[in-house]
Amino acid sequence: MCDVCGGITNDEYLERLVTNIRAYGWTAQYIEGDDDRNPAFAYTLGLSLQRHPELILFNCRPEQVQRILGPVAQAVLDGRRFDEGADLSDVFPEYSSAETPRLLRMPDSSTHLYTANSMFRRPGDPPIPALQLLWPSRLTWLEDRR
Repeated sequence: MCDVCGGITNDEYLERLVTNIRAYGWTAQYIEGDDDRNPAFAYTLGLSLQRHPELILFNCRPEQVQRILGPVAQAVLDGRRFDEGADLSDVFPEYSSAETPRLLRMPDSSTHLYTANSMFRRPGDPPIPALQLLWPSRLTWLEDRR
């Protein structure tokens, strides 16, 4: 169950996000899915403050979000810049180049990164940039990261 559904106010939730971004440089928003057409997904909040696209990950579970998005987000905080097709082999060195997750530019982040756009998009500007993190079709590497 989401925190707001559990009883905290939208303002309290927003303050929690801001507090995490200030403390760690980024945080993640997890959205529960309801079927294959609407899978669960998570995205970063805060990388926009580094003038970097936010990251989004589909078909994930809550316990995977930090382990998967975290290494890429930390690399951004350390000064790395990524774009579509970027080599992530040094971010995920335990996987061969054929299995290394890939990045794909999202054409319109407003459809999924609602909170990120609410927080970081300036009035009149296009939706904030975002990159989708794609992983190999075989999810064994996700299981290895537990």
